[in-house]
Amino acid sequence: CKTTHPKNLSEQLEEIGYFDLIENKEKKKLVKEKIDIEFKNDENPYIGKNWFIIPNDDYISSVYNLSEYDNKSSTSDFKAFEIWGGGLLSGEFESTLESAKVVFEKNGLKLYWKDEKFEQTQNDIKHSIIINDKLYEVFKGTLSRYNMGQITYQYISRLREILNDVIENQNKGYRVILLTQPETVNFILLSTKELEKFKKIIEKCKNKIEE
Repeated sequence: CKTTHPKNLSEQLEEIGYFDLIENKEKKKLVKEKIDIEFKNDENPYIGKNWFIIPNDDYISSVYNLSEYDNKSSTSDFKAFEIWGGGLLSGEFESTLESAKVVFEKNGLKLYWKDEKFEQTQNDIKHSIIINDKLYEVFKGTLSRYNMGQITYQYISRLREILNDVIENQNKGYRVILLTQPETVNFILLSTKELEKFKKIIEKCKNKIEE
């Protein structure tokens, strides 16, 4: 984030309540330090600095031997969870929902599912699932090596749409957004109030947001 703001990136995030769900004070301190270190890291010439890189929870817990080792989330903040587009297409849709479920429940949201159906006839795919008692069509179309990237993006976008519909049906003031990372993609769950402030912080970063 190229900013004249005197506060570190982690301090700006803390001001909007981004770390409020991290109960372990030592872990919160280490997560903030890691964010600021990566933000200033200019060693990789391909990506450079000025990225908000979300620390991996297993990394933080294991490297620093924290007593709170496994919170069942890929990140420590209970705001973000990693998305692997290729995995959504190759049998890991429900495991992605498992990651989302941890974040949702920590924020007082319900997320449960059943009856995932993935039907494939040659290159034609029909994928559906029932989430919170509502049937969703995830994807219906043709997949080939020529449109793999496009379909992967459609899967990621569709999952975000579904999760936001699930939230809307619970009359909760939250949104799931997509945040790009140098090598990965994260979904982030934020309250409406947090989101507007978060966007102002991130607009000065190299990360991109999709809503």
